[in-house]
Amino acid sequence: MVRSSSTIKSTIGLIDIGSCPLHLIHNSFKIGMDNTKWSIEEFLNNLGCWFSRSPSRREDYLNVTKTLSNKVGKFIRRFIMTRWLDAGPIIERVIEQWLNLKEYFLQFIPINNKISINNQHYVQIKLILQTRIIFIRLNFLVFLYHNIYKHILTWFQQTQPLIHLLHNECEQLIRRLFTCFIKEDLIKNKTLDELIHISYHNQKNQKSDSSNMILFMHNMTLFVYLDIDLGEATRRCLYNLSEEENKIFFNDIRNLYTSIAHELLRTLPLKNNLLRHLQCLHPTMRLSTTSHKSIMNIARSFPQLIQSNDIDRIGAEWYIYQNENIPNEWFEKSHEYQSIDYYWKHIFTLKTNTGIDKFLALPKLIKCVLALSHGNADVERGFSENAFLLTNERSLLSHASINGLRATRDGVKFFGNGKPHEVSITKDLLDFVRNAHSRYCMDLEKQQEKLLTKKRIFTEQQLTNDLYENLIHIQKMIDEGTERLRKAILLKDFQEIGIAQLLIQDENKKLAIINKQISINNQQSNQLRKKQKK
Repeated sequence: MVRSSSTIKSTIGLIDIGSCPLHLIHNSFKIGMDNTKWSIEEFLNNLGCWFSRSPSRREDYLNVTKTLSNKVGKFIRRFIMTRWLDAGPIIERVIEQWLNLKEYFLQFIPINNKISINNQHYVQIKLILQTRIIFIRLNFLVFLYHNIYKHILTWFQQTQPLIHLLHNECEQLIRRLFTCFIKEDLIKNKTLDELIHISYHNQKNQKSDSSNMILFMHNMTLFVYLDIDLGEATRRCLYNLSEEENKIFFNDIRNLYTSIAHELLRTLPLKNNLLRHLQCLHPTMRLSTTSHKSIMNIARSFPQLIQSNDIDRIGAEWYIYQNENIPNEWFEKSHEYQSIDYYWKHIFTLKTNTGIDKFLALPKLIKCVLALSHGNADVERGFSENAFLLTNERSLLSHASINGLRATRDGVKFFGNGKPHEVSITKDLLDFVRNAHSRYCMDLEKQQEKLLTKKRIFTEQQLTNDLYENLIHIQKMIDEGTERLRKAILLKDFQEIGIAQLLIQDENKKLAIINKQISINNQQSNQLRKKQKK
């Protein structure tokens, strides 16, 4: 666990980088919405369910939209509160279709008696559409989606290694959120630690509700306090509200902002020192005065993989890395940065004048770090891809077949940017396709041979076990004959002596046969195991 700002204390076990921030960010919005009484989730779910699996309702709605304008009517997808990345576009669609929806639900349905006016979904949709403030709330949520959530949630969908940027992205999320409702002088040029300790619940530290700017002079410095950020589309709709409705709306906005801030500050790994130190892996941090201290702290946080002598070598190699003359094209690519693994791959190709690798211990650490995931989106996407492959018609696919299909999909993504027709057709690829069936048959033969070998080994082992059981039985009979012979000698019973000698001789013959058979079986089993290894 990370507890100190100067060093990282780690124990043998898992590396602590916190929970997946993607889910934490989703949950922050849900918690913010739970502190309002807007009923947005219920409204959007009712809209999605209304048109779902109902061709007649869809046809009626399209006919209504044609009478209003030449634009084609669009339906509302199902809304899931925990997937805010999809919720933004859904709400945008509702706003785009707002006039069509009001015409359809408030005018068309009551006049044409298409359904019972007591239909539960219809009653709830109609009640929301008749509320003036709902359109303003929807516009504000679209602003929240674009200004706060869209960037970070899209960023988490990437598959390249981004663990070194995770701490900074979480910090920028907090800064964007605070910029919306906290006074500028309280957040300008402030460090993350200073931001965390701002009393954001205190309304004196929040921006005003008024649409007018407030000028404030402090220590000969002029501060301009703008009103709380709602988005321009939201602000243009406020004139329709009464003074009381306006007051309630702004109070909801403040509660929503503070609830989201509280949840993000509570759950995001903002105080995780390992993530903070990992920022030194970025190319722009190479010459930073704190980068050497950071890489040493990172090395100490991997005691399972990095030994003490490796840590000393990593410190020395980092100084070499800082003094290297690195070409810009290794980390810059048309006004953006190359993938971090691409950059470090080139760094590790550097050699000394004698042809020896310059970096020996550092690559081991960097590879360990870049193996850490910045979130679970890529893993969960893999589950979705498996579910897409395993349809009702393909439910009997083996693990090997699923792995092969997944490998093919990954190959298309890598070589053709996800488009099969853009994959280059090479001679090697054609050869692999031509020989696919023959290799498949060879694999089947090898699997069959392995199966037969396992069966033979099992049979030999079973036979050997039976022989050892017989061996134990024979040894008992020999011991019994020996005891009878001893007693007969003591009693001078010559008839009993003869019987005991015959019993011992017979069992000794059986013992010799069993031992020979066991020796033969052991040799055969060893030969089968050698073939199986090959």
